[in-house]
Amino acid sequence: MSSYLRVIAVVSLVATLMLAAPGPENLAAQDDLFGAPAAAPLFGDDPGSAAVDQQASEATSDPLSEQLQIKARRGDIQLAESVAALVRVGRWSEVNTLLSEAAARDINEAVLAAMAEQIEPALRLRMVRSDQLEEPARKFVEELSKAATANAQSEKRLTAAIDRLDAASVDARIDAVRTLLAGGNPAIAALVNGVVSDSPPAPRDDILRTMLRLGDGGIDALRQLALYGKPAERLAALKALVRIDQKAATSELVTALLAPDSTQDEIDYATTRLQSVSAGTIDSAAGIDFLANQLRRLRATAKTVDNDFQTRILWSVNPDRQSIGFREVQAMLAAYRDAADAASRLRRIGTLPLNVANEVLAAQLSYRVILDPDWGDEKQTETFISDFAPTLQTASWVGILSNAVDSGDVPAAIGVLRLIGSLPDADQRYDLLLSAAPNPSPLVVAAISAEPRIRYEAATMIAAMGIQRDYPGSSLVLKTLNEMASLESLPMAILVETQAEMILAQETILKRLGYAVIIAHSVAGAERAVAASSDLRLIVSKTNLADARPIELIDRVRRQTVGANVPIVFFGDAVAPFNSERWSAAIRWMPDPPSSPQAYAELLDTIALRNRLPEMTQLDRELYRQTGISALEQRRANQ
Repeated sequence: MSSYLRVIAVVSLVATLMLAAPGPENLAAQDDLFGAPAAAPLFGDDPGSAAVDQQASEATSDPLSEQLQIKARRGDIQLAESVAALVRVGRWSEVNTLLSEAAARDINEAVLAAMAEQIEPALRLRMVRSDQLEEPARKFVEELSKAATANAQSEKRLTAAIDRLDAASVDARIDAVRTLLAGGNPAIAALVNGVVSDSPPAPRDDILRTMLRLGDGGIDALRQLALYGKPAERLAALKALVRIDQKAATSELVTALLAPDSTQDEIDYATTRLQSVSAGTIDSAAGIDFLANQLRRLRATAKTVDNDFQTRILWSVNPDRQSIGFREVQAMLAAYRDAADAASRLRRIGTLPLNVANEVLAAQLSYRVILDPDWGDEKQTETFISDFAPTLQTASWVGILSNAVDSGDVPAAIGVLRLIGSLPDADQRYDLLLSAAPNPSPLVVAAISAEPRIRYEAATMIAAMGIQRDYPGSSLVLKTLNEMASLESLPMAILVETQAEMILAQETILKRLGYAVIIAHSVAGAERAVAASSDLRLIVSKTNLADARPIELIDRVRRQTVGANVPIVFFGDAVAPFNSERWSAAIRWMPDPPSSPQAYAELLDTIALRNRLPEMTQLDRELYRQTGISALEQRRANQ
């Protein structure tokens, strides 16, 4: 019995000691009795250990991230490799840290380019577009991309790659092609320059094959050299174009055959190639006709290209006339340069028929004025007249002007008017004002053109002659001068409406669009307003007209020269169907009155796309206004 009681006592003592112990972790086994307690208890969980375990897990949960950060400390290239890997797994915090550290260092362009090679373009784009990338890191990525582009387009790098196009090693050749394909337009320029050189760095066919893999830019560049290069480069470019596509090179072959400045080698080569595709010989008349038709097609195409933000690469021969360069320009400008190039092919031939010479000069002037709307100062006109003297000898000033006005080529018309105004011989300018027939001369016709810029330029040029005696159409020129003298600082719009509240609403909208508004209450009133307006740009009318139908308003406006090209917008009940092809200017119908300037957005955008030159500025209007006032004052003083 006593033995049983002793056992019970021992058990109770053990239980008491366990309850009195500081904590269960003290009972865990330890390798180091004097070290920290073991992390995990032997009996149960410690309520305070969960947060510690979570922090430890976060610190050690991504061994890959830790390894990549350690690797990044070894050098700039290793940092770029680590960044690329971290981006792939989405560790943006580490990416920001590493890139910010790199951004704070002074790294040269060569190392930046090497770093960029470790981060492929798709990853760099992903980084820049990510909202998790901080600003210092973003700027550094942009620096990497710039360095990569500069390296890919390095002339030294591209030239070395061309040298390796015929390397013995297949791997070397593949690497060379890859390098050139990554070089973009600078690579095209290097390849073209290699093709036309006396000693190409690789077989020409290898160079051409690589060039064609980069698109049509190389062909455009070769055309420029075939037209404007030195004789040796012209011939080499011509042979390359024929090698690519002989039919597409017909224009260059015909030019080389007929141009007086062609070498005998060019003539012989062109003769041989053309004979292989033609049963007979191509004489001068047939060649000129072929090239003139091409010029007309390109001029017509240029008129259809939108005046928007689309761009194209424009290839040009460098001043040495042995190599090619490029720049990015507006697509519309490039289309007019295509026409100017077609004109230059004809110009190289020399003596041209009168009508072809007129078209050549109109195309050249059009390109110059689109390139620089203020073209026409004394130096520019002298240079043009000197450069195109042979063509001008077979052309006609009024013929060039008529060609430009009749074809709707506003830039060309303005260019030739400025040329005529620069002629030093006053009698020659006066002769251009006269006409053998009772009808006004083309110069006077230009002064009453439907295009405001043309009629103001023509009237300005005529006023500068200071002629006080009458000539056929002098009253028409006087009318334009009066219009110029009344020009306001804003273009004009006519509103045809009778209800006061509607007039107020629509006038407010039109003024917000930048128009000075004239109010007319009827079709007859609108007709008078058109006749008295200056720089009229828009007519807005309700369809429920008291004195005539909408179709009659259109007809009366279009019968007046100044209203021929003015867009007309109707609102209200549906207008009767009419043949819209009868008039060149836009006509729109809206079921409801315009409620905001946005209602005109589509129409105004269409007009802007068709414009070849910028809108007249307030300064332009003031200069034309002062010209008109001065001419009228001088006329009154001499009466």
